[in-house]
Amino acid sequence: MGKIKILKKEYFRPKRRFRHHKETLNQEDVAEETHEESVPDDNSELVDKVTITTDSVQHEENSDQESSDEAAASYQEKTPIEEPVVVQEPIVEETAVSQVPVIEHQEDQVTPEPKSQPVRQRESPHFSWLYLIPAVLFGIALVMLWNLFTDTPEHEKPKPVQETLTKTEKAIKLTRDHVVSVVNLQKANNLLNESEVPEEVGIGSGVIYKVTAKEAFIVTNYHVIKDAQSVQVTLSNNKKVKASIIGSDEWTDLAVIKVPKGQLTGQMKFADSDKIIVGQTAIAIGSPLSQTFAGSVSQGIISGLNRAVPVDLDGDGLYDWESNVIQTDAAVNPGNSGGALVNDQGELVGINAMKISLDNVEGISFAIPSNDVKKITAILETKHKIVRPELGIQAQDINNLQLDAVRQQLNIPADMTQGVIVMGVEGGSAAEAAGLQTQDIITSMDGKKLESLVQFRKILYYDHQKGDTLTMTVTRQGKTKQLKAILK
Repeated sequence: MGKIKILKKEYFRPKRRFRHHKETLNQEDVAEETHEESVPDDNSELVDKVTITTDSVQHEENSDQESSDEAAASYQEKTPIEEPVVVQEPIVEETAVSQVPVIEHQEDQVTPEPKSQPVRQRESPHFSWLYLIPAVLFGIALVMLWNLFTDTPEHEKPKPVQETLTKTEKAIKLTRDHVVSVVNLQKANNLLNESEVPEEVGIGSGVIYKVTAKEAFIVTNYHVIKDAQSVQVTLSNNKKVKASIIGSDEWTDLAVIKVPKGQLTGQMKFADSDKIIVGQTAIAIGSPLSQTFAGSVSQGIISGLNRAVPVDLDGDGLYDWESNVIQTDAAVNPGNSGGALVNDQGELVGINAMKISLDNVEGISFAIPSNDVKKITAILETKHKIVRPELGIQAQDINNLQLDAVRQQLNIPADMTQGVIVMGVEGGSAAEAAGLQTQDIITSMDGKKLESLVQFRKILYYDHQKGDTLTMTVTRQGKTKQLKAILK
């Protein structure tokens, strides 16, 4: 290859700003060209002759050599050249020298450039900020991950959705699952088929008031399970289970049954019925008419306290007992018996027991007070019945003897309108030991004047226990006597 050398002053060719086309030279081609360069001057012209000597150079191929300026210099050092013949003319001192233009021939150029890669252009400093974008994005990602896996500050935590239920709705939600349906199953009277499956003869309600590790205890009315051969309970989830009767009491109209615990967990809480007042909210929950309406709810208020309601227990049309109950105007229908009467706190204030069913009467229902329920159920759980003292007589209220003929037959004075007449005396009883006789009229007990048979039973059952001494004032054949009986 050829090499150019300028022998005038220390002149260097300006750097090329453009890449020349790659040219291939044959080893046999040798060319010599002499270029004249003229330099304008005010006084004289300076002509330098440059002799270009081209020597044959053995071209060394190196495909792996990097194309750079350093490689080109190394490549030139390895190429042998002859010392050029210099013809020098007198040099006139210049006052000003302009840049000498260099004429290059594209086709006849004898100075090949070494094979090189494109030189990376330096990026403009105006776009150096673009390198910050990945770093910023990475930082944002880290912050998002940190917030994701750490607790949200308390002020940023979403506020829990508060229930907007009323007190009545909360009370119903709290207690509804504790009220069940109670079905009285009895075999039909069929002489031809004794193995007939028991049929439903009555339905009522019940309240889960106690749950143990294995069993759940339910309180209901005595008349709901009376004469039942088996009892079936339908829970709030419509699951039917067989119940067993633990104890019952006809006079208070309460009974306790139990079922396997299963999935049952909750129980009804008792309110203090002595502290309730007229006008408080009363919510009745039960299964009116049938299981189709199980879990029905009606609302009213407490209409009255300490109501003494006479009750016919044997169905003879005569009052046998007097119940101390709470009056309410909440709707109570057949099937509600044994169900819950609760306040707006979700506490049991009474067990629904009865209502006045007359054509011209509406909204008068009664419930057994929760304090009485709590006391009676505790006894029924352990003793299975209420043990009451017995006098051993059959008695009747003289107010029910309306016929004058009967009164004359029993030797009842015309002016006597209150008291209990002895219709019979049991052998070996406390009454027989005390000297009571048929047709004796008991007018007072323990110094309390008797107004009715109901009052007689209340004094006997509520004020005395087995073994107590009962003092009685008796009228016999117009004469008054004082008798004492030791109750059995």
